[in-house]
Amino acid sequence: MIRKLTQEEYNNAADLSYQVYMECGRNDFTQEGIETFKSFVYDTSLMNTLDIYGAFDNHLLIGIIGVHQERQHISLFFVLPHYHRQGIGKSLFDYMMSNCNFTYITVNSSTYAETFYTSLGFKKVGEKEINKGIVSIPMNNTSVKIYRAKS
Repeated sequence: MIRKLTQEEYNNAADLSYQVYMECGRNDFTQEGIETFKSFVYDTSLMNTLDIYGAFDNHLLIGIIGVHQERQHISLFFVLPHYHRQGIGKSLFDYMMSNCNFTYITVNSSTYAETFYTSLGFKKVGEKEINKGIVSIPMNNTSVKIYRAKS
């Protein structure tokens, strides 16, 4: 089941994000990056600027996507490793897109997730960069309307 999370559930989303970030993103951060990431996901005022959607297996939160509506930007997108390659990420993306009226969407992808974002129609718009200890690849998807028509 996929649904929009309540703000009371955002701490669960932060915990899941941090867990997956530490497990899967080993090549994408320094010690400074860990602190930068933690200071974002555990800052209630920053998290409350996002709409966060969650995927559940029974009552267990197994994946999240957090988007900043005004910026049309994916800020968080994590699925527990045990659930990778089962279509959960694509389902979360599709659900989010069906609930947002975006004309384009951007993301700063980890190197780990670049192939996944490419499969969703994203393209690199810059080179790999390091910001506050976090490695990312700027990407966007300007074919949102085309994407919607396919789903």
